[in-house]
Amino acid sequence: MKQQDRDQLIARITEWMKDHTYTQVVDSNGVEVWRCKKPDTNHLAFDICVTPSFMAIAGDIGDLLFRVGSGYGINFLRHQCDGYMHEKLAEAYRQVKEFDRESFLDDVVDAVCERISTDVPEDLLPDWAEEGKRDVSADDVIEWLRERADDDEPADFPFDDVASALERAQEIVGYGREADSVIAHDFLRENESVLGISDTFEWHLDKPTVSIWRRLFYVRHAANAIMAIKEQQQTEVA
Repeated sequence: MKQQDRDQLIARITEWMKDHTYTQVVDSNGVEVWRCKKPDTNHLAFDICVTPSFMAIAGDIGDLLFRVGSGYGINFLRHQCDGYMHEKLAEAYRQVKEFDRESFLDDVVDAVCERISTDVPEDLLPDWAEEGKRDVSADDVIEWLRERADDDEPADFPFDDVASALERAQEIVGYGREADSVIAHDFLRENESVLGISDTFEWHLDKPTVSIWRRLFYVRHAANAIMAIKEQQQTEVA
């Protein structure tokens, strides 16, 4: 998930959960259960259950299961590394993926830029082809390729073929629900020589769904509130 999208989602969740209260309903025999809900409604209500062998979340936000338990404690659910929290999910939840359209197209554009910087004569190179300066859209790269293909004396480079491959990648991204990593991998395999790349079967073209991230962020928000309650209770006892 891009940082801007992540920040916006977390901000919305903070607003949605601003009136939640957190009540411990079980604390016995190594099991801890907290109820997270707004008063007088079950909207976005959920429970966090911590046992010695796992943590489970269930309720109106959906469900999650973590492969860690009370040894990590609720404090684990506050972890700021999204990837680390995702890695600790039970396998069934880690396997919930969707096609990563944006990264796929970004990687194809980067591959095209790399081929341009390697195979096009230096006097024709655009600034954006240099590594570290590749903040360029697929449309801009295609336009440049087509213009070079129309030159009277083009370099020994398949400008049209590369432009067509990049346009094909755009089409795959624009397929809507039909787009998936299988189609994308087939495209990469068929166009490795044109794109100047290899071993594309190793490319990771899927990402966790927004639904999974949303649940993780709900839980993290609740865990922060619960740990604040715990810390306050410890202060009062002391």
